[in-house]
Amino acid sequence: MKQVVIYVRVSSREQKEGGFSIPSQRKLLTNYAIKNDFKVVKEFEDDETAKKAGRTSFNEMVSFLKDRKNKDINTILVEKTDRLYRNFKDYVIVDELGVTVYLVKENEIIGK
Repeated sequence: MKQVVIYVRVSSREQKEGGFSIPSQRKLLTNYAIKNDFKVVKEFEDDETAKKAGRTSFNEMVSFLKDRKNKDINTILVEKTDRLYRNFKDYVIVDELGVTVYLVKENEIIGK
């Protein structure tokens, strides 16, 4: 069973109250994990914009995935591209992790 992390994010009050809410993202990603026989080992949640690098839980997720004791965890589930990154620095950070990213709503898989 593939071990994965989930990353969810909203950047505004409108998103928080609308269709991009944290609970709706979490439900989508959890259901996707179940359907694809993935084991969710950790969830990361941010309530801040991704236009600038340095989001709190994003950085925690990067540290978690870099930690050698978590070397078997190399997959991130996220709703869609703009929930994970909207700036080039964060894109590079994720790319350098060497992980596979599942963009669930976009039906895309990026990485290995």
